[in-house]
Order: sequence, then structure tokens, then C-alpha cells
Amino acid sequence: MNKKIGMRFGIVLASVALIASGTVAAHGAAVPKGKAAAGLQCAAAGLVSAGRGVEGSDLTCITATLGTAKDSKVWGYKDLKPLTSIEFVSSSAIGGGYGTTAIAVGDALKAEGLLGSYTVKYFSNAPLGVGYFQGEKNRKDMLLITGFAMPGGLALNKSTLDMTNAKPVAAFLREAEVIAVPTASKLKTINDLLAVIKANPKTAIGGGNLGGVDHVTIATIAATIGVAATDLNYVAYSGGATLTPDLLAGRVVAGVAGTSEWSKYVSAGTMRLLAVTSPKPLTVVKGKTLIQQNINLTFGNWRGMLAPADLPAAEYLNMLKVIDTAHGSASWKAMLTAKSWIDEYRAGTAFTTWLKPEVAAILKILKDFKLY
Repeated sequence: MNKKIGMRFGIVLASVALIASGTVAAHGAAVPKGKAAAGLQCAAAGLVSAGRGVEGSDLTCITATLGTAKDSKVWGYKDLKPLTSIEFVSSSAIGGGYGTTAIAVGDALKAEGLLGSYTVKYFSNAPLGVGYFQGEKNRKDMLLITGFAMPGGLALNKSTLDMTNAKPVAAFLREAEVIAVPTASKLKTINDLLAVIKANPKTAIGGGNLGGVDHVTIATIAATIGVAATDLNYVAYSGGATLTPDLLAGRVVAGVAGTSEWSKYVSAGTMRLLAVTSPKPLTVVKGKTLIQQNINLTFGNWRGMLAPADLPAAEYLNMLKVIDTAHGSASWKAMLTAKSWIDEYRAGTAFTTWLKPEVAAILKILKDFKLY
């Protein structure tokens, strides 16, 4: 990546470097108190690891009664209460990244006995989703799925809503982006696409919301050949699912989405990947990285969850403990593997502290691209 582009991304690209190093807590040999984390095995029931849990809470060596660790001795929270139900709020249409994430998280929580049932409420854009979420009161059963695309989705729609007017629960994954074409396309590589864009910047490229991760991804790649973001003909959709029919029908030349949104189309042979933005090739979604094609760029979309601002402190702490317990589970690890998602986990105060400068950095990127 040239220096100009590297400086433009600032702390956002620095955080993306975690794509290459994320790991998931795994069951195995007993872990001592000083290294305890929820879900890891422990030696003897009743041991206490002071301050090693979320928000400085204690972890206790317990015999698990639920989920994939049932009957094993693991570090956990003896006062944890499984959730009865959750309504996930998705600011993208069915099949988009937010909804896909909600379903995957809900299924993992249920598999671990940490959640009774869940629903997903879909909206077509960030202002609608965030507006609904923040408009509901006294809801202890609601989580907003958020991510890189949300600050831009609010800003470019001229919304006055502040996504940080909530209680951050956790950021828990990075998802690489893919640039895809129908298999009948003559384009075989990302450099083929860049040659087309260079010759005609008004070539239609589809992706998620304006100012979101898909938009920023293609704008950054185009910048490597001297094409400005404002010169691109970027066609915004409410997630990869709504873009798919237009991409397959050739109404846009190429599309940008998260790996989980199009993996089934690649596997079915109806789409071909021109590039993947991960540092290394992925196992579930097959395609060459940008780096393998001499474009020194990696990028990824983080996603997380926000709880209502009025959620009482006790319920908020229990929510953190539920998510932390799930994060250390086999079901969570399987979810990440199946979606080619990278584990990047921050919970509670750690997520809150990280979130505000991240939002500011995303908005700065959009301003640098003259999109906002």
C-alpha cells in the first residue's frame, strides 16, 4: 500500500492487522488461575480466578451443565443467567451481513444453552435500524448488530442519530471482503477490473450502503490506480442479498460484499471471486488475495453488538457474561470457522473505549474520500 493510502486509514487499518492473529479460546489442558478465561478448562471445581472475567468480575471453576462443555470443568460465571429471548436488530435486508451475523450468534448462543429463542428484525438502512433500536424503551431483550458500515450509513443519510448512544456489549469478529463477478464475466482478476475502471470510472460497481465497508473497500482499491472515490459509479444496496440478483444479471459489472454473504454462490459456481481482502487465502471461500495480485492492501469489516442505553447495570453485566461464555465455546469457534470469520474480541469497557475513536476514524476516511 502506498504511504498516502496507509495514512488515510489510520487506526482502522491498524486494527485490521488483527485479522492475521485472532484466535479462539479452545478446550484443552487445565488452565491455571492466572491465565483463566471463560470456557477454558480448569483443574478443580470451586477454584476462583479473581478479576479475570468481564469488567473485572471473578471466574470460578465450575462443572458445566449446559452446551458443548457439559460435564467438563471450565472457567465460568457461577451467577450467570441464560437469556430467555433476544430480538436482534439488523440494519440490512434479509441475507445481508448484519442479519447473517445475528442468526449465527443466535444459533451459537442456543447451542450452548445460553439463549432460549431469538428473532431478527430487519431494516433497509442504518437510520431506520438505529432509530427503531433507540426508540424502544425498557427492553432487556434487544441487541443491535453493528459494525464498520454503521457510522457511514448514518452520516451519509444525514441522520442525527448517534450509534454510541447505547451500551456496547462486544465486538467479536472481522470479516474479509470479496470482490466478485458472475462466472460468465470476462473479468478473471482484480487487475482486470481495475483496468476497466481506469478506462471508464463510471463502470457500475455494486455493494452495501454508501460509506460502508464495501464502498470504502472499492474506493481504496481504486485509489491505487488514481481513480477518486467520487468518480466511481458505486451503486448502493441494502446488503449482499439484494445486490446478488443484479450482479448475476449483469446490471452491475462487479460487486463487493462480506465473505459470508456470497460463499454459497461461489461454491455453487454462479460467482467467481476476483479478490479477497484477507492477508492470507481463506479456507471456506476460495479466491486470491489482493496481496497475491500485487495490491498491498488488507481490509475487513468488524461487527459487534450494542445493548439499549437504559439496560439496567445488573442485566448489562449478565449480558456480558453470557457473551463472554459463548465466546469461549466450541459453538462460537465453529461459527467463526464456517463463515471464514476472524476472531477479534472486545467486551464491555474494552469495546466502549475502542468504539468512539473507531467511529471517528471511519468518518475521517469518508471525509478524506470526499464522500462525507
